[in-house]
Amino acid sequence: MPRLFLTNIPCDCEDTELRGWIEAQGFDVDSVRVIRDLVAGVSPAFGYVALRGARDDADPIKVLDGQQLKGRRLQVREDWRDEPHRR
Repeated sequence: MPRLFLTNIPCDCEDTELRGWIEAQGFDVDSVRVIRDLVAGVSPAFGYVALRGARDDADPIKVLDGQQLKGRRLQVREDWRDEPHRR
């Protein structure tokens, strides 16, 4: 299951909105978490997405990286928490 780290997410973006956007790109989403500041309740512009499986014809990072959501160009990378030396 590919896990992604997204940055430059619009501050007013909700989990359900990000999930819908990724699913509209043709990917099956397992979970989405837009990180929120506990006091202010807004996102510091990053979050995590776990996919159930990638499309057979596309790498999710190549497809999603650089795409715009609500006027902001997202940056998509592999979730660094999956790296063996980080555990």
